[in-house]
Amino acid sequence: MHKKNQKQMPLNPANVDHPHAKILEGISRFLDDKPIITDMVFQDLTKGRILKRTGADGMTAEQVLRAAIVKQLEGFAYEALAFHLIDSTCYRNFCRIPFSHKGFKKSALGKNIKSISGETWEAINNILIGNARDKGIEKGRESRIDCTVVVSHNILLEEGWEFSQTLDWMGGNIELF
Repeated sequence: MHKKNQKQMPLNPANVDHPHAKILEGISRFLDDKPIITDMVFQDLTKGRILKRTGADGMTAEQVLRAAIVKQLEGFAYEALAFHLIDSTCYRNFCRIPFSHKGFKKSALGKNIKSISGETWEAINNILIGNARDKGIEKGRESRIDCTVVVSHNILLEEGWEFSQTLDWMGGNIELF
């Protein structure tokens, strides 16, 4: 029977059955199996800071890492990332953002994601390549370089680019996770 409208949305969002959601689930399992990655991000976020028990709760190291992965995978600017993290059930679940959470502003996302050091991105990349090597998927001896020309007013190479390229390559290799 058809209804004119739905008066109340369900509280528990349904799991999304889509190839992109499966990739995010695979990456999520990989991150859960390698807690050292979140530990490294936490060290970067707290470097030189005194941990206080007062004030509003900020982003967790896990949320920062996962938001950075979404940003790199999708090529989002921080404003678009903030929107998609609020709007998308898949991204909310992947980034472990509770249903009732209001989301994060672009400035908070930018400040936290930029706190992840190049050394940490390199270590994460080495863990990914090591995992691929252990599973016989990739030997890690060669890298692919994309020489696509695009119009740009400025050239900015963000830290984490190598990690982004690895994730981009692995998007088609879900068995890695």
